[in-house]
Amino acid sequence: MDVFEQNTKKALPLVRASVAAPVVAALRGAGVEPDSVLNPLGVSESQVMDRQNFLPHETIYKIHQAVADSTSPDFCAQVGQSIDLVRFLPLGDTLAAALTLGDFFTRYTQAVSKESNAVTQSLLVENEHAYFSAKRKFKISVSPGQTDAFLASIWISLLHRVMDFRWDPSQIILRVSEPDVLPRHFHGVQAIKCSPQGFSIRFPSIWLSRQLHPDALENPSDLTNTDPDLHAPQDFLTGLQSLIRIHLGEPGFGVDELARLCGFHRETLNNRLAPYGQSASQVISGIKLEEAKKLLGPAGKSVGETALRLGYADPTAFSRAFRKWTGMSPSAYRNFTTGRA
Repeated sequence: MDVFEQNTKKALPLVRASVAAPVVAALRGAGVEPDSVLNPLGVSESQVMDRQNFLPHETIYKIHQAVADSTSPDFCAQVGQSIDLVRFLPLGDTLAAALTLGDFFTRYTQAVSKESNAVTQSLLVENEHAYFSAKRKFKISVSPGQTDAFLASIWISLLHRVMDFRWDPSQIILRVSEPDVLPRHFHGVQAIKCSPQGFSIRFPSIWLSRQLHPDALENPSDLTNTDPDLHAPQDFLTGLQSLIRIHLGEPGFGVDELARLCGFHRETLNNRLAPYGQSASQVISGIKLEEAKKLLGPAGKSVGETALRLGYADPTAFSRAFRKWTGMSPSAYRNFTTGRA
C-alpha cells in the first residue's frame, strides 16, 4: 500500500452534525440561547440543525459538554430519554417498519454506517446475552462522556419502553466513560465506568424477540429524516472540503481556524494533505473558487454579495483573489457566463 492509499484510509473523523441537534434544540426550553453556547466553539445553531453537514467528532463532544455546563450535568442524558427515534435516527421510515427489537437493531446498525466515518456500532449475540456497542476508530483528546450519556440514554430508554412491565434493570450491564453524568434514577440501571473509546449495553438476547409497537419509538421531536444517499465522507480530503464549506462564509476563516476545527496543528494539517499534492490554503482557495463561480454564474449574485458569502468583508480583496485564480475579474466572469446563458 503506497503513502496516498494509507492517507485516504485515515479519514478526518466526521459525524453528521445533527447528532447534537436534540440537545441544542432543548436549550431553548431551558431558557438558554443556543448560539451563546455554540459560537465559542466555532459553530452555529443553523449548522448543527442542517442534516447535510458533517462535523468532527470532537466538536460534537465539545457541544454536548458545553450544553451540560450551561444547564445541568445530566441534561444531555435527560434529552436522550425523550428522543423520537423514527425522526432522529437515520432512515427512520425503514426503522419504523421493524417488527421486533432485534429487527430494529439490525436495521439500525446497517443504516448508521452513513452517519460517521470513524465510529462503528454493532449488535453481537452470544447465547443468552446480546451486546450493543459503539467503538471509536480514532484517538480522542476530548472527553466523549456527555455524548455517550446521550446515546446510551436513547437505547436504555428504548429497551425500557419495549419491555414495559417486564423490565428488569438487574439484567442490564451498561458501560460508559462517565457514569456520573447519567440521571440519578436511570430506570434502575447502574452504569459501570469504561474506556472513552466507546460504550456498550448488555441485555438478555431473548429481549430481541419482543414485538415493537410504534409508541415505543415515537416521542416529540422537530427533526426530519436524513437524505439516505448522503454518506459521511470516507476520504480525508473530501471530509476536509465538507468542513470548509460549512465555515466558508465566516470572516477571517483560514488555515489556522481550519486546523483548529480538525484538532491539528497547522503543520500537521499540511502534512496530511501532502500526499494529495495540496496545501490547506490551496484547498480553501479551491472551494472558494468553486463557490464563487456558482454564485457569480447561474445564481446571478453581485460581486459584493458573492464576496460577503465567501467571508470577504472587502469586495476588492475578493476581486484580487478571483483575478489571481482565474486571470479575470469577477465582473468579467459574471458578464461572460451571463452572455453564454
